Amino acid sequence: MNHQTKKSGFGRRVLWAGLLVGTSPFAWAQTTDITPLSPAQSLSCLERPEQRPSFPMKNPHDQSFGFMRVQLHFTSPNSSPRVEILQNTAREDMQNRVYRYLRGYRLPCLRPEDGEVRAVQEFRFDNTGRDPLPFPDDDKSGNEQCLVRPRRDIKPGFMSGDKPFHTVIAAAFTGDGSAPPETKVLYSNAPEDLVESAKAWMQEFRMPCRKAGQAPRVVQQAFIMVPAYAKRRVFKRPQLTLMEFLGLTQDVETLEADFDFTTMNCPFKVNYTLYGPHLPNEVSAGKPIDPNRVLFLKWLAERNLALNDERAARDLFGEVLQIQVPCGQLHLTPSSSTSQTTQESSQ
Repeated sequence: MNHQTKKSGFGRRVLWAGLLVGTSPFAWAQTTDITPLSPAQSLSCLERPEQRPSFPMKNPHDQSFGFMRVQLHFTSPNSSPRVEILQNTAREDMQNRVYRYLRGYRLPCLRPEDGEVRAVQEFRFDNTGRDPLPFPDDDKSGNEQCLVRPRRDIKPGFMSGDKPFHTVIAAAFTGDGSAPPETKVLYSNAPEDLVESAKAWMQEFRMPCRKAGQAPRVVQQAFIMVPAYAKRRVFKRPQLTLMEFLGLTQDVETLEADFDFTTMNCPFKVNYTLYGPHLPNEVSAGKPIDPNRVLFLKWLAERNLALNDERAARDLFGEVLQIQVPCGQLHLTPSSSTSQTTQESSQ
């Protein structure tokens, strides 16, 4: 079962941020303490494996991504740290590589008087061919920042047939950080046993940073379940210019639009997830959300691709395209959509 779209022919990337250091239990609160950190507290003696985690390629068409933010707890100079998961969207094989890598960490200069030394590190596996959208590290706009998926991958069991199955599930988090979400199936063409398996797996998700009484948060997960011998079409390119994308949409000759991208902090990129005609398409330009882009993004989400047949729509369900939006203006009228799109300036 795939949770991301699959394409081929792009380089693999694994990125991670530098370690952020803290000591337990009082260093986080005593922000005015100017006592110099010990070598252990500053991680100056940190030892870690030279071979960094690489993207675990499942097959030639495996183009997916995953993210982990972990907090490391060092309590002994001769032992690996205890690993606490703060956020995780990574597959089981990606998690395995992170855990294996972290087992090689040591802090040999740690002394009893240092107490517990804590550090935060991030791991990002990315083989999508798309550029990362802006999501600032200090973004506190929503506690989806601490979504933690199960340690194990979903095991749907044997699937027969020659076509992919799709299930989209919404998970609503209403309790504290230990409470499971309430799940609702938004769309599915999969057999009931596969749907129940997906629901049960999503109920293992947690948002550990949530507090009781906080406003509900809803996340959406698309499952693309492909039988072993099924074939499916995918997009050859993960990125398109805005004009290339619009040229692939339905009724392009009747499009109407009037947008000035110079007011939208241009140029920028938009991730477009194809769910039509079963569900509304999704678009995202990252965070913080620019209010000047809202109407344009809504208009873009309403565009459906001009697919040749039902099989193409089924194969491409859940596929993500990254659209490159330039600076300039976009003026389209039903009588002159094709000619006036050339007035848009390039990046």
